[in-house]
Amino acid sequence: MFGKEAIGRESEPVLIRIRPEEVRRFTDATGTPFNDRVPPTFVVTLKQSGIPGVELPIPGMIHGEQKFTYHRQLYVGDALMCKRCIKDVYERFGKLGKMTFVVFETTGCDLAGELVFSSSATLIAPSKGEDR
Repeated sequence: MFGKEAIGRESEPVLIRIRPEEVRRFTDATGTPFNDRVPPTFVVTLKQSGIPGVELPIPGMIHGEQKFTYHRQLYVGDALMCKRCIKDVYERFGKLGKMTFVVFETTGCDLAGELVFSSSATLIAPSKGEDR
């Protein structure tokens, strides 16, 4: 795992186009109506580039929290420059011992550079080598 030294690391920006077939698959899977408006939680499906030097220990990791902030409606056909950043890393103790919390922020800006959305996600992993 990693510690506070990872705070501030970010991915390279990635150009993403919101394609109708991807939105339709998402709306079919979630039972929401398909139209030109993109459902709020669709942005979690956007492909992101990795953050250099950061590898998450997927076994044992759980999703703790997700928040979305929109500055305007996202539409099918929009193009976004997206990037991900580590906003915080901290530890807490629980029933299973020490856990590491990693807070990621993802932002999407339109091609004019205006912020369209931001989201934060907290992932939780058991700290390695700790007594339980």
